[in-house]
Amino acid sequence: MKKVNNKQFVLPALMVVLGIGLFMSCKEKFDHTIDTANPVIVSYNPASAVEGIAVNSNLVLTFDKHIKKGSGEIVITGSSGAQRIDVASDAVTVGEDKRVLVINPPDDLEADEAYTVTLDRGLVTDLLGNEYMGTPGGFSWTFKTVGTSGLAITSINPLPGSTDASLFKLELVFAADVIKGTGNIAVYKTTGAVKVAEVPVSGQAVTVNGKNVTVRLGTPLDFATDYYVIADAGSIVDANGKAFEGFLTPDSWSFTTTSGSGNNLIVYLPMDNDLSDVSGNRFDAMQGEKASAKVTFVTDPVRGRVASFGAGSYAVLPRHSLLRPGLTQGFSFSFWTKLVAIGSDPVLFGNSDWDSGGNPGFILATDGALTYTGPGSSGRGWLVKITGDAGGASNRMDWRANEMDPQAPALADDQWHMVTVVLDQTAKLLHVFIDGKEYTKATPFDLNIFLGPLWDSTNDYPFTIWEDGTGGYNAGSDTRKALSGFVDDVRVYNKALGTEEVKAIYIADQK
Repeated sequence: MKKVNNKQFVLPALMVVLGIGLFMSCKEKFDHTIDTANPVIVSYNPASAVEGIAVNSNLVLTFDKHIKKGSGEIVITGSSGAQRIDVASDAVTVGEDKRVLVINPPDDLEADEAYTVTLDRGLVTDLLGNEYMGTPGGFSWTFKTVGTSGLAITSINPLPGSTDASLFKLELVFAADVIKGTGNIAVYKTTGAVKVAEVPVSGQAVTVNGKNVTVRLGTPLDFATDYYVIADAGSIVDANGKAFEGFLTPDSWSFTTTSGSGNNLIVYLPMDNDLSDVSGNRFDAMQGEKASAKVTFVTDPVRGRVASFGAGSYAVLPRHSLLRPGLTQGFSFSFWTKLVAIGSDPVLFGNSDWDSGGNPGFILATDGALTYTGPGSSGRGWLVKITGDAGGASNRMDWRANEMDPQAPALADDQWHMVTVVLDQTAKLLHVFIDGKEYTKATPFDLNIFLGPLWDSTNDYPFTIWEDGTGGYNAGSDTRKALSGFVDDVRVYNKALGTEEVKAIYIADQK
């Protein structure tokens, strides 16, 4: 089972009371009346300064704690007047998530109108009566509705004002199914108004799926940096010709990118419900562009929620300098997998073109897995291939399960296994582990053979799960394209994991 991180709670053993002594029961030790903090809003929807909002949109506020209605008004002010909504009315409800307040304006908003929303003090309280203090000083909750001929937008990611935005993509959700229009979506660094990316909506970097639009940035943004987005009017349209009004000013969509994890764990994909990275770097994986099927998520009886890679599905990590292994920085990756053996040599993880083993980068693949059932059986079983990028010079290294002493266990046996690959660039050694145990030969795997970086500097293939870096090797064979199985807890480090660290991860992940 996946590890559950147990938090330790320290309770006071002694309470000093001024005046008279007070007997404290066990229940009173957990008395929540000591909470005197006022509830605060942690999320506004629509986010402030967003344009193109549907005229029948609800206003949604998310607080930092459970709330209940208090007293006061929500005032929505436009150029033609104001709607005043009593919080006690049926137009205002507390959501199923008791931190959420939903405001359904009795009258639709006007089209192509700028609105400001103010919130009274005491509008809500927490469950102990601590009041919300009202719209914070110096903050203005504003948005603009879509015009009568415009296309309404319901959400964008990152949210305006966000401080943990992705370095790699922008996402928009519209009120109706949309298609590509004409124009560009550009990203500017706020300091100096420097354009850092301009993406034509007609290109492959912009994908449309129903109401959802994703913009992939070819060059990642910098960590902890302020940006804004300018999007051309008409860059997105619906089937009836209604056009997205665009983001035309720096205030329309601005944000700050994540500051990063600040540690050696540079990617961690729990694979519970999506491909999100929770390391702090926001290196979210994405569905493969050439995939004929999508990665899905299921509940496994052993490991809980995991990713299911059906035939034709794969996922890619983003391209970033932290994911381009060189010859001096230690590097490790680890993941759990469960699969049934098939023929040929399908790729499970890699950043190389596996059409030739001489191509730069990593490949972790099964090979002869139908006949390799573990020590003493025939076939190669599975392998780790690494080639340095050195202009065609011979600098390839192969680790093969059947060649180890003792031979390594089978990987494709329909059981869960954790595979870990470590490049110790200080000791200049390769280490490969399965289920926390290293398998090697009498002659160590010497990393000094590599004459160039361990990625393809010409093609810059991304690290890819369930395919090679091109996204096409497994798909290119009737045998390999049938590869299916499960993946869980993908981790990448820019350090060499020690033997005890690998063991600790393996043991912890079974709890």
